[in-house]
Amino acid sequence: MKKHVQCVSLRGVFVALFTFCFSFISQAQNLEKIGGKDMLKVTGGLAFNTITYFSSGLAFPSREPFTWYASGNVNVSILDVSLPFTYTYSNQGGKFTQPFNRTALNPTYKWVKSTLGLTSMNFSPYTLTGHLFLGAGVELTPGKWKIALMAGRLNKEVAYDALENNLNQITFRRFGYGLKCGYENKGFGGTLILFKAKDNETSLPFIPLNSTIKPQDNFVFSLGGKAALFENLFLEAEYAASSLTQNLNEVNGSEGTATLSFLNPLVHANATTAFFQAYKTSIKYQLKWMNVGFNFEHIDPGYKTLGGYYFNNDLNNYTFSPAFMLFDKRLNIGANTGFQRNNLAGDKAATTLRWVGSINASFVPSPKLVFSGTYSNFSTFTKNRPATDPFYYAAADTMNFYQLTQSASAMSSYNFGKSENKNVLQLMYTYQQSASLSGAITTAGAFGTAVESGVSASPMNIHCANLAYSKQFKALSASLTFAANVNRTVMATTSNTFMGPTVNFQKSLFQKKSTLAIGSTYNRQYTNDALLSNVFNHRISFTFSPKFEKENTGKMNFSLNANWMQKLSLDTAKPTIQEVNLFVNLNYSF
Repeated sequence: MKKHVQCVSLRGVFVALFTFCFSFISQAQNLEKIGGKDMLKVTGGLAFNTITYFSSGLAFPSREPFTWYASGNVNVSILDVSLPFTYTYSNQGGKFTQPFNRTALNPTYKWVKSTLGLTSMNFSPYTLTGHLFLGAGVELTPGKWKIALMAGRLNKEVAYDALENNLNQITFRRFGYGLKCGYENKGFGGTLILFKAKDNETSLPFIPLNSTIKPQDNFVFSLGGKAALFENLFLEAEYAASSLTQNLNEVNGSEGTATLSFLNPLVHANATTAFFQAYKTSIKYQLKWMNVGFNFEHIDPGYKTLGGYYFNNDLNNYTFSPAFMLFDKRLNIGANTGFQRNNLAGDKAATTLRWVGSINASFVPSPKLVFSGTYSNFSTFTKNRPATDPFYYAAADTMNFYQLTQSASAMSSYNFGKSENKNVLQLMYTYQQSASLSGAITTAGAFGTAVESGVSASPMNIHCANLAYSKQFKALSASLTFAANVNRTVMATTSNTFMGPTVNFQKSLFQKKSTLAIGSTYNRQYTNDALLSNVFNHRISFTFSPKFEKENTGKMNFSLNANWMQKLSLDTAKPTIQEVNLFVNLNYSF
């Protein structure tokens, strides 16, 4: 329940102090700072922003003529615990936020970190992973050991309310506790995780007959390790097993249990008990000029624990990531590729295959010349399983789906001139392609498909190119840039092209306390090679950041930005569209 601080009474002071002790979540009270100079810190800031808008030639302006926005914040830090107070107000309303409706206490001292109240902890992605609980936890890091323990209520019971008809919200009270113990020394280490969660079958006085909720019981075991095999070979692995009873009220004992594993005696095993596994391993070989890594992950279909809200399952993941540093690291090449497959049991209506890959390279033959490039690919193939009923035929059974998204970019840069007047010439190009195909696709790979008749596709290709020349005038603390841009999008029978020049000038003023920038861009838009519009965009900005004599006084920043857009009419019967936006920003922080 939210506490309101009453500063005008002793009762209000007591409430504020009590709330302070139990209002911190995901933060730690550093008890070592008690009595120190940095025990208490107060920081904050104020901001005021306005937007003024003018337009002509538009039947419906795109924004209000004038809007303003003011905000402020004060952050009180006590023993490294932050209490943020924020306030915002504008011509559309205001809002105040404060931290006194949170319930968790996280004191720390040296290598002991504890938590008490409503909080969360993470053991591993296969066991306890971010589930909120009301209880207590502790993390101990003495020397080479890492130990974590938790115990608390995972779910609060929610009873059925006939008036609200909250059939989908009713929940059993669930309690859980866990242990994580790890040790690491000189590249070798191991971790053991145990987690147990169980619903209280009697926590709900009444359960409607049409409800699907059942009390559950779960025990999870995980064992992980890492080792430095030889001088340059590293191995890391984790294995997790989850035994989940999905209905504690089942009366048939263990008859029909899918797998009577060694974990089942640790849960209330019956016919609804299921056993799941998940494991991953990674191998990395490292040299001065090369790194090679391989990762594999397997998660059983239906894998689940009661220590998380969502788990990926029913998949195999393979990833491979080589990297090379050649010619005294002047040439760097790195790649990362992966493959994923689901429907491991083969009992689903569709199987999905995914390929992900990327490669990047950079070459620096001299300090003045730089080349770089990247390529990435993401493709998905979903194949439906044909129906086996001889008396039923669905045309959709032959409808498979393939999606491909790939992008590439290249950049070259050349620096020349003297240090007083540096020159930079830069050329950039990017390419993106996306395609979706559906129909009688028999096989598919990372870069394409083997298709038959009846396949429909909707590819889209985007090309962007930029050529820029920049000259810096060190004596004047100024720079001048000329650039040309081309952006072309091609989709089916339609193409759109934007192209035009850009010029920008920037100069530092008042001993580099302020900056003035002026620029203009002209773009011509073509649709299917027919001129559609001429657009001018003019910009000017001014920023000023004065410095106070004493640094602890704070910092101030003022900025003024104006943008004038002109969309010239190609039809004499239609007016030219003009829009002006003026932005004023004032910020102070302490």
